[in-house]
Amino acid sequence: MEAVNIFYENAKTSISEFLKDEFHGQFPQKLKTHFLDFFYKISSYEEEGVKLKPTLILTNHIHEVIRAVPQSYMLTLFDDDDETFFNARMKSLLAFSKHDWVVFIDIKEDKFTYGICKTLNSIKEKSFTQIALNSDILKVKHEKKELSLVQLEAFSTSLITLKSISKKRLNINLSLTTINSQSFEEVIKEFVHESFSKLRTTQKKLKEIKILYENIFESAFKNIHGAICIVVDKDYEDKGFLSDGIWLKEPIEFSKLFLQSKSYNEAKLVSIAELFIDMLNYDGITVVDNLGRIRAYNVFVETNLNRVKNIVGGARKRAAYTVINSRKKGIIGAYFQSQDGEVFFEKAKK
Repeated sequence: MEAVNIFYENAKTSISEFLKDEFHGQFPQKLKTHFLDFFYKISSYEEEGVKLKPTLILTNHIHEVIRAVPQSYMLTLFDDDDETFFNARMKSLLAFSKHDWVVFIDIKEDKFTYGICKTLNSIKEKSFTQIALNSDILKVKHEKKELSLVQLEAFSTSLITLKSISKKRLNINLSLTTINSQSFEEVIKEFVHESFSKLRTTQKKLKEIKILYENIFESAFKNIHGAICIVVDKDYEDKGFLSDGIWLKEPIEFSKLFLQSKSYNEAKLVSIAELFIDMLNYDGITVVDNLGRIRAYNVFVETNLNRVKNIVGGARKRAAYTVINSRKKGIIGAYFQSQDGEVFFEKAKK
């Protein structure tokens, strides 16, 4: 029997070119070999039975990166003279990603430094990598070829994304299924915009609560198997379409933590954010309105097979399109994510 071998050569070539460009042709060949051999393991990494979705940064000036991120903390754990222990270092460090620590590799000609870092700020502020990759100071240093910075992020068991300080992005899909190529950030920004379109407050507080929502959904995207979250109008009254679920007698309002006083309770904010993620992780649909209030969770709809017969995907995706195609008054749109890494937000049809 003649064997046919299929390789992910295109992905390997694309990653190599990405690193070459971002490190101005100076990425070490031996380290690249170790990195490519380990690459596919990152998306399915487990520690004591817990599946992890690590974030890794590659740079040649970790101290410059740390200085550019306010309230950041860095712990250096290994200094090596060569790349020999790359796999061992990764296995030692990736376990810390369970609590959102970012693993870093600082790459010099004569030394490879490994460690973890994190920004110790509020849940309503941007993450370490969000701040770093948008730093104007670091961008200028990159343009002068003084600094390189690449982020690798495992979003699902089949999707790994590489981003750079120069705003380049490379999505590596390890599955045999074609997924929506729209970027996660674009989807979330559109979803969050609709979720707060009727909230009236100061620009500063609106920006903070939108970042909070973005952080919640980034965490959900990485840590739960899939979700549907639909946005309805603040005056929406369900007349049976979404009745099969748990509707809250008092909607949960994140905005109250920002609007009622100048100060807020960080512990309460974190706890409610975790509660929201747990609701998203339930089977069924989570419902929010355009004041940013959580209205219901564990909601099920009867799928209209005639309207979704051309949809490729499982029951969750068919349910999302059932809502989108329902033409029910007051339904604004639906956010969907799958365990394969597909994500989208679509407006409801009128």
